[in-house]
Amino acid sequence: MLHGEETARYALLYSEALDKIRINNTDDSLICMAIDYYQHPDTEETSHYYYRALFLKGKMKLRTGDRLAALRIFLLVEKNLKETSSDLLGLVYEQLGDIYYQQMNYNRAVQYFQEARHLFRKNGAMYEETLATLDVAATYFRLKTPQQAIKYYSHALYLADEYQYQKLSHVALSNLATLYMRWEKDRIPAELLKCIEASARQDTLNGYHTLMDVKILKNELDSISYYWQLAEKNTKDIRDLADLEYTAFRVAVQSGHPEEAIRHIHQYIYLNDSLTRANMQFSGGMIEREFFKEQAKFADYRMRSQIIQKYTLAGIGLLILLLSYIVFRHRIRIQRERTDHYLYLAEEAKTQYNSLMQTITAQKHQESMLKGLVSNRFEIIDRLGKNYYEREGTSSQQSSIFQQVRRIIQDFSEREDIYQELEKNVNICHDNAMEKLRTDFPKMKANDIRLLCYIFVGFSPQIISLFMKDTVANIYARKSRLKSRIKTSESLHKELFLGLFE
Repeated sequence: MLHGEETARYALLYSEALDKIRINNTDDSLICMAIDYYQHPDTEETSHYYYRALFLKGKMKLRTGDRLAALRIFLLVEKNLKETSSDLLGLVYEQLGDIYYQQMNYNRAVQYFQEARHLFRKNGAMYEETLATLDVAATYFRLKTPQQAIKYYSHALYLADEYQYQKLSHVALSNLATLYMRWEKDRIPAELLKCIEASARQDTLNGYHTLMDVKILKNELDSISYYWQLAEKNTKDIRDLADLEYTAFRVAVQSGHPEEAIRHIHQYIYLNDSLTRANMQFSGGMIEREFFKEQAKFADYRMRSQIIQKYTLAGIGLLILLLSYIVFRHRIRIQRERTDHYLYLAEEAKTQYNSLMQTITAQKHQESMLKGLVSNRFEIIDRLGKNYYEREGTSSQQSSIFQQVRRIIQDFSEREDIYQELEKNVNICHDNAMEKLRTDFPKMKANDIRLLCYIFVGFSPQIISLFMKDTVANIYARKSRLKSRIKTSESLHKELFLGLFE
């Protein structure tokens, strides 16, 4: 019996196998086992397993129609893999692009597809790069930029041929045929048209559509009806029916049959509209059938009443369709606002994290400086104490200690590095007082700034007189003069400076 890591690994691999062979599994119990085990990764390997499991959970949410939950999962994986170049990040970009594509937000979709494409190219994942290139081309097709769509379909075709991805090559060729057929400004190259015709299978629905596009591009309209009938016979999806109607419209236009072209384009528009109201078709159809069944029992004199009721029902149907469209648009807007909100929160959290790290770094630097200062002062005390211990009771004790004290005073007076250290300590302990002093009083003499630094540190006038080699009376006078100057100034920080005189 499997336990712990073995169970989680088995659940992950089994779920990936089901996804790879395209089995639409919506039971997430196995993948939840893997997520629960790997949710606190302690190594890079287990972290990778965790995000693989989350990615599969997101795909399952998509299968069940919960796009909002899927989007949140994919954004979480993207955030944590952003600094990596793993193929999993490229697959996440593909899923995000597909979600925005389904929402008809094509500008956002093409950005994600391009990110996936560049990442797969960087990692040498050529099959995935080819798929992403096809997605980019399809999105540009929806954005009605045929030149870009042709460019990326052509590049996808080159990759598919270069690495012998036959199925992807057929997809690229088929879409190029449709693209050139719908956008008449650019003429398809003859060699490309031959390749498309040669690659089209004559036993599949997609092959029939491709061959019809080829015949239209070659202006061989008489031979289209055979493939059109085969396609119509095998078409069950409403989207394929709409494509057939558009193909028939193009044939009618090029053949010079305007009435037939109008009929086909109206049918094409009707089928496209039907895609948006598919959920309402059944109930509306039942009401209409019951209506006609009931009215068949009445005489001709009720015909006018039947017409009125028919228009009433049609109006109700249109009203319901309009309300459904409004609700649909409202839900899309709410979903986009939620997505933008989550993105904003993620960005704000990142900014706060960076600010916190900067603050911690500054605090560590200040702590290091203060520790160095304390160590230096202890070193002075230690040196004096050793001298006292070694010379206690001797005649040279007083002279030696005097010389050491004198040397310390000279260091404070003459060594620039010690003075700079004092300024740093004032800035650390008193809100950058020395920096603010230099900014607020740019014309103040260097000697006065030095005197204020000693005052801000807390040295007495007697000690300062030794440092500056001046009389105590002069030190008191200069201190009073500088205090008055600061007090009468318009400095924004004078309260800070005056407080340090106490």
